[in-house]
Amino acid sequence: MWGFSILLLLLQRDLGMSTLFFLVFLTMLHLASGQVRYLLVGGLLLLVAGFVGYQLFAVVRIRVEAWWDPFADPTGNSYQIVQSLIAIASGGILGRGLGLGAPTLIPVAHSDFILAALAEEWGLAGLLACSGLLALTVTRGLRIALQTRNSFNQLLAGGLTALVGVQALIIMGGVLKLVPLTGLTLPFLSYGGSSLLTHFVIAGLLLRLSSRT
Repeated sequence: MWGFSILLLLLQRDLGMSTLFFLVFLTMLHLASGQVRYLLVGGLLLLVAGFVGYQLFAVVRIRVEAWWDPFADPTGNSYQIVQSLIAIASGGILGRGLGLGAPTLIPVAHSDFILAALAEEWGLAGLLACSGLLALTVTRGLRIALQTRNSFNQLLAGGLTALVGVQALIIMGGVLKLVPLTGLTLPFLSYGGSSLLTHFVIAGLLLRLSSRT
């Protein structure tokens, strides 16, 4: 799977999807085996892949540098993340009000940076509410996995839940400048037909699995 993720990065130049695939794989491997060492080895391999990608691919290098010091190039490669941070800061605790933000100043605000637009209009309260709802979704998914008797269904529920949770953490961390930006969508909120369809299918599968507990 590590090799597949590297191949995906080589062929598609898609840092977000390759990272997501590998992290979900690690989570399912841990759920199936209960071995912490797989997480440790996988984390080490992820760091190696990041270092190699930084050395070889400009897209990885640009995103790492934008994460490390976005204000070094605020009108160039770091424009998105700088505008995102400004929008989040201007939102304050309760936000500027519904429809009173300026999301068009953030490139791709409807997709990658939907969280920044939400934070500007709804503030920290909106961010916490969004995070809480996603956390509740993940918690319920893990509960379904625990209550399902069939081992295949347990891994299926755990993997689907991990996909939602890991994807949300990666893109939220990128928008907040906690990790390099990967360009993933925020589950259930970002615009995009394939993303919304995928996550509603995941929700439907989890509901179906919950009826078999």
